[in-house]
Amino acid sequence: MKKLFLGIHKKLKRFLYSHVNGGKGMISIFLALTVSPLLMCTLIFVEYARIQSAQAIIEELMGSSIFSALAHYDPYLDERFGFMAVRQDQKESLDSRYQSYLEANVQGFGKAISLAGGSAEGKNSLIEPLALRQEVYEYSELSVPINTLVEGLNIEDLLSNFYNLDSLKVCKNVMDGGKNAIDITDSAINMAKSLKEYSDKAKEYGESLTKYKEARKAYDDAYQALEEARSKKDNGEDISLDSYISDVNSKAGAFGTATRDLKEKLSSLKEKERDFVKNQESFRKAADELISNAQEYGKNKHDVDTLQDPLFVTYHEINNQVQNSLDSYQKELYNDGKEDDGKLEEQAKKLESYSAEKDEKIEGYVVLSEIEDVDQRTAALYGDLQNIIKGSDDSVDVATQLKDLLYEILGVKILYDGSLDSNLDPNELINQSGVLDLGSAEMTDSIVDLLSSITDFITAVSGADFLGILKALGSYLTSMVTFFKGIYDWASSRLQNLGRLLMFKENLGKNYLLYGYGVYNMPNRTNYSDGSTLTGYDYSNIFEMAGGTYNIGFLDGDFWNYPKMDNAGGSDKLYKGAELEYLFTGSNSEKGAQVGTFFNIFLLRLLTNLPAIAESDWLQASGITGPFIALFFVILLIIEAFIDMILLVNKQSVSFIKLKAYMSTAGLPDLLNDLLQCTGISDALQGKIKEKTEGLAKKSKNNSEETQSSTDNAGDSSGTGDSSSTNNSGGDSSGKTGGNDSSGGKDGGGKKEKNKDFKKPTEAMGLKDEQGFLKADYGEHCLYLMLLGTNQDQYLMRLQNLVQLEAKEKYKEKTDYHLSKAYTGITATTEYQLNEFLPITKSTGGFTLDCTKTLGY
Repeated sequence: MKKLFLGIHKKLKRFLYSHVNGGKGMISIFLALTVSPLLMCTLIFVEYARIQSAQAIIEELMGSSIFSALAHYDPYLDERFGFMAVRQDQKESLDSRYQSYLEANVQGFGKAISLAGGSAEGKNSLIEPLALRQEVYEYSELSVPINTLVEGLNIEDLLSNFYNLDSLKVCKNVMDGGKNAIDITDSAINMAKSLKEYSDKAKEYGESLTKYKEARKAYDDAYQALEEARSKKDNGEDISLDSYISDVNSKAGAFGTATRDLKEKLSSLKEKERDFVKNQESFRKAADELISNAQEYGKNKHDVDTLQDPLFVTYHEINNQVQNSLDSYQKELYNDGKEDDGKLEEQAKKLESYSAEKDEKIEGYVVLSEIEDVDQRTAALYGDLQNIIKGSDDSVDVATQLKDLLYEILGVKILYDGSLDSNLDPNELINQSGVLDLGSAEMTDSIVDLLSSITDFITAVSGADFLGILKALGSYLTSMVTFFKGIYDWASSRLQNLGRLLMFKENLGKNYLLYGYGVYNMPNRTNYSDGSTLTGYDYSNIFEMAGGTYNIGFLDGDFWNYPKMDNAGGSDKLYKGAELEYLFTGSNSEKGAQVGTFFNIFLLRLLTNLPAIAESDWLQASGITGPFIALFFVILLIIEAFIDMILLVNKQSVSFIKLKAYMSTAGLPDLLNDLLQCTGISDALQGKIKEKTEGLAKKSKNNSEETQSSTDNAGDSSGTGDSSSTNNSGGDSSGKTGGNDSSGGKDGGGKKEKNKDFKKPTEAMGLKDEQGFLKADYGEHCLYLMLLGTNQDQYLMRLQNLVQLEAKEKYKEKTDYHLSKAYTGITATTEYQLNEFLPITKSTGGFTLDCTKTLGY
């Protein structure tokens, strides 16, 4: 190995001396070999630093250029909607605008960088739901909560208490009570029908019995005359007996005919009597079942008897009356009449072949299986039952007055504003979101049926008989249950949505911002002429841009001639002012959108008013009795909700959760005061409402005082008398007492104990006053409805349609506006070269770099 190294050394030495001039210059070579790599590394780092610096510079320049391009935002979208998007009404393209800004910025940094190419394009246009949603959130996150804070509203507490409100419980109780009432009413109708047939047959039987008695008396008289003539002849008088015998035979024949007719009438009567007893037994069982249901109903209902208890009292009294009547002739009632049938048949045959010369006198048979005055008793019973179901005269008068008032109120033209009558051209819409199926038409039809049945019932009570009244009552109860089932189904789905929102509070906040934007930035029928967005943009500009003609206060469309909400298209380019209603319904018809929104707010008011109406003192102290209470309850509920709608569409506010109903003694002054401030209702109607409601309040007060006085007197007398007599007195009301023991007051006044499950609204919900919580106007009711049931995707699609339609109309003379070009951001890609550090030649040299950057509003 040593020899090997020595050999290599010699060869190297020989090479150096032969070619490198010996060992001179070795240090220089060593230095070059050592410094060159260091210099190379240094130059590489310098170049790398230049590249990094250039990249940072180009990114900064691109950002500045993008922001400069974004500065050309759409002023109309900003002012009208609060949205930021690049404008489309300039001839210069977005790319060329960006490139011009970038070139100017690059030139300001000397010659270190040269542009080699690139492009810019818009990103995240408002046609993308996520981009639009983000714009809405960013705009609403301050404006909508601030507006809420100004109003003093705690939306979470409000919706939570609304969710726990007893509205659905009251609605469910009315439905259940109504179904039970329908069942027993059907039994009562069957009993009334059989009683009427029984009474008719009893009348026929009474007439036949009268003829039978007359024929028997005629036969007896003729036979007595024959006997007297025979006696005279036996005494020697010259008398012919032929005429007497002929007369007896004739009277016997007539008596036989009457006997056979009586037999037939008795047979028919006994058949109807058995049917009546059978139906009466079914009715009694239904009444017993209703007692059980009423007792269970009394455990969970809201506060006062709204339906089942008064009907129970009436039917219990009917059952007692029928039973008392039947008890008066039990012996005859349960006689099957077969013996009478045989005897009468035998007598008829004898009389038909009777001969005065051969046969002895036939003694007329007396019927044992039926009382003689059965016709009078059944007729009296039918009349008594008719009086029971009719109730007091006050009931008919009050119900008639309220029905007339209800019809007057429903005739007020408030369904839509006639100035807002656009029918959108479907071809102008960028989204076909479809009309949300709100069920308002079906609900309205059920209300029409209900009102018709109310009229029929009142008419029947005024002129029909017992059976006719019961049939009208059954029809009314069926319509009423259908009506409340519609409310219940409508509300249940929305309260389910509300429950999910309250469970996930983050979603509640986002939904509130999303839908709150529409309420506070879109015109509706109540503010399109004098309202403005939160940015100060006047809604009247939209109305004028759509070509609308001002006819302020031109409210049209009454309840009886409501147009069905549809999606009928037209040729109009814009909605004139009911844009909030469009967001809610999606109808291309502006009138249809108003009507659909109207009826859904109406349903919401029906629901929220249920507890307040159930607590109204007018239900118990108005002097009405029996089934009229159920009628009265429904009429008050509809009147209350419709008055709310009159106020709302006339720019008034109504307590979202009422502590007292307008239709109550305590709430009546508030109603009269609110009506005075409402300019959209005629003085005549205001006067009629005032007259009828004040009259009802006075009647309620008088009846309440009379009831209290009689209760006090009854309490004094019961303190000195036998307590058992108090418990047993008034057999007709014993069932009611049993049905209400669980809710009776300890002071004996019959006052109900409040339902312990009922959660009263709290002051934390905001804006509490004597009437209730949260005075909400028309738009805010729309907000609550959208929170309860509007699909977010459909809402955003409709919002996109509105933005597109307005902006297109605004820029129609400048550009073909489309929301797909309303970019909220810009993505730019730039190719550039880093110039030589020391440009010895004219060529730039280096290699091409690229950079991509996205920025937005």
